[in-house]
Amino acid sequence: MALFTSAALGAGLFSLGSGFLATVSAIALNAAVGIGLQMAVSALQKKPGEPEPLGVRGKMQSGGDVARSIIMGRRATAGSLVYANTWGQAGKTPNAYFTQVIALSDMPVSALTAMWVNGEPVTIDTADTTLANERGYPVVEYRADEGDWLWVKFYDGTQIVADPFLVGSVGSEDRPYEATRVGRGVAYAIVTARSNGELFSGFPSFRFEVQGMPLYDITKDSTAGGVGTQRWNDPATWGGDGDHLPVVQVYNILRGITYNGDWIYGLQNTPAARFPAADWIAQINKCRLPVQGADGMEPQYTTGAEIALATEIATSIEALLRGCHGRPIETGGIYKVRVGEPGAAVFAFTDDDILSTEPQTGKPILGLADSVNGVTASYPEPEESWNTKAAPPLYSPDFEERDGNRRLISNLDLSTVSVARQVQQIMKAALDEARRERRHTLVLPPSFWTVEPGDVGAWSSLRNGYAAKLFRVDGVADRTNLDVMVDVTEVDPADYNFDFFTDYTAPDFTVIVPDRPPPQPMYGWTAVPAVIYDASGNARRPSIKVGCDPEQDDVRNVWVQVRLKLSGAVVFDSDSTAYASPYEWILNGVFLPSTIYQVRGKFVPYSRRRMEWSDWIDVATGDIKLSPGLDFDPYAGAVGLDSLGDDLKEYQDWLGSGRREILERLEQINLLVADQDLGNALERQQLREQVTATRDGITAEYLRQVDILVTADTALASRIEALNASFGNYQASVSSQLVALASADSALTLSVNQLSSQVNDPATGLPATASGLSALQTQVTTINGQVTANANAVSELNATVGNFSASGRFRTTVEATPAGAVGRIGLSVSATAGGSTSTAAMYLDALAGGLSRVVFEASQFIVVAAGNLNNPFVVDGTAVRMNVANIGTVTAGLIQGGPGGKLAINVTAGTIVVNS
Repeated sequence: MALFTSAALGAGLFSLGSGFLATVSAIALNAAVGIGLQMAVSALQKKPGEPEPLGVRGKMQSGGDVARSIIMGRRATAGSLVYANTWGQAGKTPNAYFTQVIALSDMPVSALTAMWVNGEPVTIDTADTTLANERGYPVVEYRADEGDWLWVKFYDGTQIVADPFLVGSVGSEDRPYEATRVGRGVAYAIVTARSNGELFSGFPSFRFEVQGMPLYDITKDSTAGGVGTQRWNDPATWGGDGDHLPVVQVYNILRGITYNGDWIYGLQNTPAARFPAADWIAQINKCRLPVQGADGMEPQYTTGAEIALATEIATSIEALLRGCHGRPIETGGIYKVRVGEPGAAVFAFTDDDILSTEPQTGKPILGLADSVNGVTASYPEPEESWNTKAAPPLYSPDFEERDGNRRLISNLDLSTVSVARQVQQIMKAALDEARRERRHTLVLPPSFWTVEPGDVGAWSSLRNGYAAKLFRVDGVADRTNLDVMVDVTEVDPADYNFDFFTDYTAPDFTVIVPDRPPPQPMYGWTAVPAVIYDASGNARRPSIKVGCDPEQDDVRNVWVQVRLKLSGAVVFDSDSTAYASPYEWILNGVFLPSTIYQVRGKFVPYSRRRMEWSDWIDVATGDIKLSPGLDFDPYAGAVGLDSLGDDLKEYQDWLGSGRREILERLEQINLLVADQDLGNALERQQLREQVTATRDGITAEYLRQVDILVTADTALASRIEALNASFGNYQASVSSQLVALASADSALTLSVNQLSSQVNDPATGLPATASGLSALQTQVTTINGQVTANANAVSELNATVGNFSASGRFRTTVEATPAGAVGRIGLSVSATAGGSTSTAAMYLDALAGGLSRVVFEASQFIVVAAGNLNNPFVVDGTAVRMNVANIGTVTAGLIQGGPGGKLAINVTAGTIVVNS
C-alpha cells in the first residue's frame, strides 16, 4: 500500500495527498501524517547527534574522490584543492611562490563576495590592477615591506579558456598545468602566496563567501504568470534576488538542475504543469516580503547551502524549507509548498459535517516526552567567519509552568540560515506552533472532495469548544464512496508574529583578529640639518643627520627615505645603514642648499618581523656652497638637474621594459588569433608546415604557421617560423614572427626574432643560457581625431652561467603627433655577480622645439683623443679631471693650487691669498 505518491523524493518528505485506498484507517493516517508538521517544528523532534548534511564546509577537501557540489544562495566554503605548485624566484629565494587552485562549486556562481585567510576576514584590493591578469588582486592584510605577499583570482564558472598564469608561470615540467584545464562550469579561485615567515607560519588556509548559482525565478517570468524577462528554457536570463529565496531554490531542485542540457541534481524532466504557477509565485513573494532586520529592511526568508550531489533530494529540500517554516505538499503528482504562517481558511465545517458513522481520533494534549517549552538553535554566522554559532536561547516560563515547572529544551539546527533575525523568528514560531497540541483524524462527506493537504479550515464545534478554530490539513485519503478522511492540526497565525524591536536579541559577536604580532614602530627617530666637510675642514655640501633609539633587539639596519617637501619626489632611499653605535648618521646623499626636505626611517630586522615607518620629519638644509664664504653654485642655471634622479630612473625603466612590451604585444596578438578558433572570425585561413626528426632522444624540428583572418573590427596577418634542436642537456631554438594588423583606428606592423641556447652546467647543475632578441614595431593610431605615429626598435642580449650574468640593451623610440615630436635612444651594458650589478648606459633625448640631452651613467667616464693616453678627460664620482685645458673664459667660485692650497683666488670675493 503506497503511502506517498513521490517515492523518488524519499518517504516522509511530502504531506499526504489522495494516495490512500478506502481501507486506510484513521489510526494509519494519523500516524503517517506526522511529517506534515512545519519543517522547523519537526526539527525540534529530531534525534540528537544526527548529522546536518548542508552545514558549512569549513575545511578544504583534497584527493581524487571529493564529491561534487553546487552552491545555492549566499554561502561560505573552503572548497576542494584541485592543483598546487611552488614556482618562481624572488630575489635569491627559489620556489618563492605557492599557488593553489581551489574549486568552489561545480556549477557557475554569481560572485565571490568575501574571503578569510587563516580564519581572518581580509580585503581584496580590486583597485590594484597591476597584476590583475597575472597573479590576481592583492590581499590588503598581507601587504608588508612595501610589497604584496598574497593574491587571489576568481573565475565564476563561465570561463572558456584555461588561466594563462597557471599554464605559463605556475605549471612546471613535473607538475604541468595544461591549457586543456579550463574547468568549464566550475567556479574556482587561484590563491598565490609569497614565502614570508612572519605572515605565514605554514601553508595558509582559506574560506570563501560565494553568491551561488543563478536560478530560475518564476515570479520574474512574464510568460509563466510573473513579471520579467526570465525564461525557463534560457538560463542566460536567470539570476537575481530570487537566488537567495528558499522556495526558488526548492523549485529549481524539483524541476532539475542542469548544465548545458546535462542533468546535475534534483528531479529529471519534471514538466512545469506539475507546479501551479500562482501557488509558487505566492509562496516566493512570501519569502521576499520585506521585514525589519538589524541593518534595515530585508527579505523575510533567505537561505544558502552547499549541496553535495550525493545528498538525497529530500534531505536538501527539508534543510532549505526549515529556513522558512516551509512544508512541501504533493497531491496527485502536483507539487506545492507552504511557507510561514498559515493562510486564511478556504473551507469551514462543523460537528454536523463530520460523519459520525466513521471512526475518529483526537489528541488534545501532547505527552510529556513530546513536549517542548524552550528552544536553542545553531546557525552559520557570517560575522564569525561562517562558524557555527548558538543563537540566544528562547525560554517560556508559561509553558514551563504548564509542564510541571520542567524545562524541556530542544535544539533547532538551521544550517541553511545565516541571518540572526531570521533564526530568532523561526525559533519563536517553531516553539509556539509546537505547543499547538490539538490534532484530529476524521471523515467528511463528498462535498469536501476538493480539500487538499496544506489547506486551512475553520472548525466550529460545540463538543470541543471550537469557534471557527483554524486547522491545517496535513493528510487526505479519498475513499471509494467519495468520502474524505483528513488529518488536521490546530494552527494560529499569531504564532508567527515577530516584532523585531521587542522579540529580537542582538547576538554577541566574537571579534576575529589576526594571530600575529603587530608591526614594530620606529622609536626615537630624529632628523636635523648637517654638513659634509672636505679633508681640509671646509664645508662642501649640505646634508641631513638622522638618529634613532639605541636599545632595540633584532635590528640589523635602518632604512632611511628623504623626499622633497614641495613635490614629494624621493631623492634618497637606502636600507643599508648599519644599526650600530653611535646610532646617528650623516646621510651621504646629494641635497640642495636652503631646501626643505622630509625624512622618515624604519628598522630592518634580522628576522621577518614587520616594521612600521616613522612619521615624516621636516628638515631645512643649510645654505652650504662649494667653500665657506663663497656664494657660488656651479650647477646654477643648468636645466633639469633638479629632476635628474627621477629622469634617470625613467630612462632605466624605459630601456629595461623594451623587451617586455614587445613580447606582451606579441602575446596579445597571439591570443587574438587563438580566440578566433572559437568561431568569432568572419573569414579565416591558415597555412601550417611542420617537420620533426627524433632519434635516441635527439630532436630537430621546423615549424611554420601563417594565419590570415578578418573579424568585424580587425584584419590580421601573422607568420611564425621556429627552429628547435636538442641533444641531451643542450637545447637551441630560433623563432621569428611577422605581424600586420589593421583596424578602424590603428595600423600596426611587428617583426620579432628570438634566439636561445641552453645547457645545464655539469659542474653546478645550474642552467647556463644565452639569448638574443631583435624587434621592430611601427604603428599609426587615431584617437579622438588625433593621429599619432610611432616606431620602436629593440635589441637585447643576455648570458647567464650560475650566479654570473651579463646583458646588453639597445632601444630607439620615435613618435610624432600634430602637436610635436620626440625621439629617444638608449643603450646599456650590465654585469651581475652574486646580486651585485655594475652598469654603464647612455641616453639621447630630443624634443621638437625643446631641450635635447645626452646622459651618461657609469662609475667612470673617459674620453681619449687619437689614442693620446697622457691627456684623458675623466669624470668619476668625485671630480672632473684633465691634464691640459685650453679655455677662453672661466667662471668659478674658488681657484686653489700649490701644495696645501698655498694659492687661493676667491673670484666671488675678489681676493687673492698666498700662504708661504
